Amino acid sequence: MAFGRDAGVKGAEKLEALGKRFKAAGGPPLRRELLRGIRESNKPTIARIRERADDELPHSGGLAEQVAGNRIATRSRLSGRSAGVRITMTGRMSLSSLNAGRLRHPVFGNRSVWVQQSVPAHWFDDPVREDLPQIRQKIDGVMKDVARKIERG
Repeated sequence: MAFGRDAGVKGAEKLEALGKRFKAAGGPPLRRELLRGIRESNKPTIARIRERADDELPHSGGLAEQVAGNRIATRSRLSGRSAGVRITMTGRMSLSSLNAGRLRHPVFGNRSVWVQQSVPAHWFDDPVREDLPQIRQKIDGVMKDVARKIERG
């Protein structure tokens, strides 16, 4: 099950415009450079998300370790109405419910009896929200560098 948060819509138009300029410049290498730069700009935030999951989620039953070990990726779209950057996490459980502070699990492994438990909310959202200014600044810098290379030819 995938779960993710947009790293902000602001600047999506610039990202889309830059994506269109790649085609004119014939720039698969520049496109890769942009995508690599976007991924790099999110690495500190991804590390903080893992750290928060490990610190704030219950350790009994291995939940914190399982969630911290889930795949976290940066998804980038350079064109279309959904142009932008998104940080996603993939796991076996409902990560959106877990991020909202709700954990549903069987009682002592008995799959016929389930309970809902409260857990700290926003362990995923808060690091993204807190790092958003730095993420935007780094992505904007990468976009400017790539734009300069496109203009130079």
